Amino acid sequence: MFSVLIPVFNHARFLRQAVDSAIRDPLVGEVVMIDDGSQDDSPRVIRDLARAYGPRLRPIGDGQNRNRGAHARLNELVDAARYEWVAVLNSDDAFIPSRFTVARPLLASGRTQFVSGHMLIMDANGTVFGHKRGWRDPEYPFPKNLQLNVESAHWHDTAWQEVFRGRLLNQNFIATTSNMMFTKQLHARLGGFRDYRYCHDWDFALRAAFDGDVGWCRQPLTLYRIHGSNTISEAKERIRAEVSRMFERFSDDVHGIEATPISRTGLAANRYLQAA
Repeated sequence: MFSVLIPVFNHARFLRQAVDSAIRDPLVGEVVMIDDGSQDDSPRVIRDLARAYGPRLRPIGDGQNRNRGAHARLNELVDAARYEWVAVLNSDDAFIPSRFTVARPLLASGRTQFVSGHMLIMDANGTVFGHKRGWRDPEYPFPKNLQLNVESAHWHDTAWQEVFRGRLLNQNFIATTSNMMFTKQLHARLGGFRDYRYCHDWDFALRAAFDGDVGWCRQPLTLYRIHGSNTISEAKERIRAEVSRMFERFSDDVHGIEATPISRTGLAANRYLQAA
């Protein structure tokens, strides 16, 4: 069973679709929600949904209308989760039906504590118009030795894991916390999500990838919504500066990130670091 964690911030119009997409899955034991100081109608929608769904939907929080940031709210939600495996769902996204059934074999292997996969892209009205298939749909082209064909390799092969880490050093193809399933044990071992506005997802995924094997599902798991108020649409200069700080700290904390030619290539060709 899974705990689905939904941090909420000014997404009242998307909340019902998010909750419905999670709670209808029989492998979801609970949906845990927290509001991060929304200025729209989100608190009322959360109360209405809690009444409608009963004990499987559990709002938490101190009731004070404070904005603490996604990283802090995610850490609160993980701490409150009752199940060992958790899945993040941002309040403007949705899960694809059967996502947990599809991903379950990767989790059951016992070889990983972190899983992500392909996504579909939808607009503000919920119309699907594209896809994000991890490294197969990169933000910018990978260098040649990161274009190695590992599609036929099993995800727990050493070569697959090495290329995965090199690609993730190059760019954030996981894209969002809504594309993450992980264990509470891993979250505790990594010290949770760090205080970044734009790249807390990339930072957590990198630290998970260098902590142990990660799993990847080649089927869509998540509906990622593009709309006018996405955080990532903010000033690129601030994003680049934060990514640069994140990598400086990551390099200090995680030893051996440049131990292989593939990792060195991934870092050297990272356009965020080149422009910082």
